[in-house]
Amino acid sequence: MGATPTSPVATASVSVNLPTPSPTVVQSPTATPAPVLWPLTGVVAEDPAAVKRRPLNVRLPNDRAARPHVGLAKADIVFEMIVEGGITRLAAVYHSQDVEAVGPVRSYRFSDLHITQMLRGALVASGATIEERDAVTQSVRDGNMISVDAQRGFDFYYRVPGRPGPNNLFADLNGAREAVNQAGGKDPVDVPALRFLASADHEPTAGGFGTSQAASTLVIPFKSDPVTFTWDEGSKGYRRSQAGVRTVDPDGGVAINARNVIVLWTDIWETAVVQDIFGSKGLDYRMTGGGKASIFRDGRRVDGAWKRDSVLDMFTFYDGTGAPVLLSPGQSWLHFVYQDWVVTSEP
Repeated sequence: MGATPTSPVATASVSVNLPTPSPTVVQSPTATPAPVLWPLTGVVAEDPAAVKRRPLNVRLPNDRAARPHVGLAKADIVFEMIVEGGITRLAAVYHSQDVEAVGPVRSYRFSDLHITQMLRGALVASGATIEERDAVTQSVRDGNMISVDAQRGFDFYYRVPGRPGPNNLFADLNGAREAVNQAGGKDPVDVPALRFLASADHEPTAGGFGTSQAASTLVIPFKSDPVTFTWDEGSKGYRRSQAGVRTVDPDGGVAINARNVIVLWTDIWETAVVQDIFGSKGLDYRMTGGGKASIFRDGRRVDGAWKRDSVLDMFTFYDGTGAPVLLSPGQSWLHFVYQDWVVTSEP
């Protein structure tokens, strides 16, 4: 017998729904935001919004009868400027810190106009001549600065006992900030920044100091009283003396500690503006373009140049090769001197 043929078997088609695999999501590392720095000190700002407030430029006299200056240790920058008669006055700029008492406060000069509008700041002073006041008023109208000087009727100025006039006028900077807001200066501003190293803890030759020379002391030959800065390794700053007297802020007995001392050579000329009853003529400065500069930092000196393109730009500094020079975070002192002056330093 033959074999019985096998019948074909029908195969059923079965549809199986498998779950679709989810795409693998790779989490990108969250970038840590860069810290916001105070533009005039290079120090981290605890309140980032505060860096947008206006700096206060306080005009201080610097003749012997005016010393010591109260509140000077908390300034971000101090500009020392030659005025009539060969004496100097100080433009102390407060941005990251304020003080209740700063003084003595005196009249401003054309140099304060240059500094204040550069910083989009506010001018704190006792007043000025008609010519200087008119120039500041025009800058205020142009939107470059605010002035809350005493001639404009603000009431945060006061007289202190124990100091003879006119060096007894002081200012409360908390009141000054309120006055700035009332005068139309409360909106945020972009303050141009100096160039700083990332930390005060750095190699002494970093940031353009590769060609620097040791400079533990330096002397600026101001006609009235030469100024000496002496490097203090413990505080990582320069201590200031004038006429043989250490510069100490009576507010807390704090000695001045300048992280950076900068000397800028420029053109300085006599104007037609009469500043006092003796007929002394005021001075003005060229603060744009550029010129020779010496920067002292970390107990060292580098000779190079300063540069500033326009009246609203910040100063920048370079070594002899044209490489940028960076400052150490903290207080800086800037001094403008005549083209033929010699600033000496010792290792």
